[in-house]
Amino acid sequence: IEDAEKSGALKPGQTVVEATSGNTGIALAMVCAAKGYPFVCTMAESFSIERRKVMRGLGAKVIVTPAALRGSGMVAKAAELAEEHGWFLARQFENPANPAYHAQTTAPE
Repeated sequence: IEDAEKSGALKPGQTVVEATSGNTGIALAMVCAAKGYPFVCTMAESFSIERRKVMRGLGAKVIVTPAALRGSGMVAKAAELAEEHGWFLARQFENPANPAYHAQTTAPE
């Protein structure tokens, strides 16, 4: 999020969207709540109900995709929503800022 803010890819108040099985979604929900960004996550219905509850508790909107479509279904839905609404797609698996931040913070543990 900080990288996207600095680069101008994420505009003030813009909705952030991401496909997640939960961990990154929870982190994004917390950061977005703290920074004032709406957050929408897409998640396959086979993933943890508890994680959905945590994200919703942090103010996220959770969109559940069919289990049969697995991870690719939730990724496609997130991309579709970003395109349709002009939302910022975080792209945790393709975004170089994601592993770079890990290397600077949690990796040394």
